[in-house]
Amino acid sequence: MDDQIVLAVATALATKGAEALGAGARSAIGSLFSLVRSRFGAGTRESAVLDAALAHPQEQWRHTALASTLADVMARDPDFTAALTDEWRRLVRSDVVAVQGEVVNHFSGTAGKVVQARDVQGDITF
Repeated sequence: MDDQIVLAVATALATKGAEALGAGARSAIGSLFSLVRSRFGAGTRESAVLDAALAHPQEQWRHTALASTLADVMARDPDFTAALTDEWRRLVRSDVVAVQGEVVNHFSGTAGKVVQARDVQGDITF
């Protein structure tokens, strides 16, 4: 996995991590998050870097620190690298499906009301 992809994984984890905590392994980002959380363990330096990135997702330097931590762990653990690569590809594929013309409705977060639509003809009134 090259450095830019590792940074993309770290950024996805940092910015979508809170959603992943809520979604658990039911979503692609949740599966990716669970894999990383499980590998990092509790009370480790790696876990502290992940937690800091989750707590401060707007701070880009924390994404970079998480990417560096991921790269270090991946260099020592080829099985983790393979699993992380598979999860990342699954996550990217779920986004590509929508680009290829399929309909994919995905909402995560908090909202009072949500409307998702495709190919609306005419006016919409709410």
